[in-house]
Amino acid sequence: MIVADINEQLAALKEDVVKLEEEKFKAFAEFGEKALPELKDNKDFTNDAAKINKIIESINKKGEEEAALLVEKEKQEAAERERLMKLTCFACHTVNPDGAVFCENCGAKLGDPPKEYCKKCGFLNQPGMEFCGKCGNKLGD
Repeated sequence: MIVADINEQLAALKEDVVKLEEEKFKAFAEFGEKALPELKDNKDFTNDAAKINKIIESINKKGEEEAALLVEKEKQEAAERERLMKLTCFACHTVNPDGAVFCENCGAKLGDPPKEYCKKCGFLNQPGMEFCGKCGNKLGD
């Protein structure tokens, strides 16, 4: 019982130390951001300032690369959703193989969704409706 109590105390202390280290890191980062403009022309800190600026430039470049990759990922995911939508039977919801023209499960023709299917949100409305009951989009557009 005593060992378990000590283990709990040690775990709590370790957690406290980790939090304090994170706070220290943040404090140094904030201090450095404030001090960098003041020290960039100081000969004692010129190399350090240049190194930090190079790191900042690299971080910004990686951020731009990440944003471009996220855009590309969204395009690929949208294309995959569109491909699957064309292969999914709107009558029985079976996903059919590439190239299928008719549903392998129920024989319904694949392709364009029925007029009742909302292309904006994917909701299947009752026949004869003009607007989507979920998002208000005009059906058939």
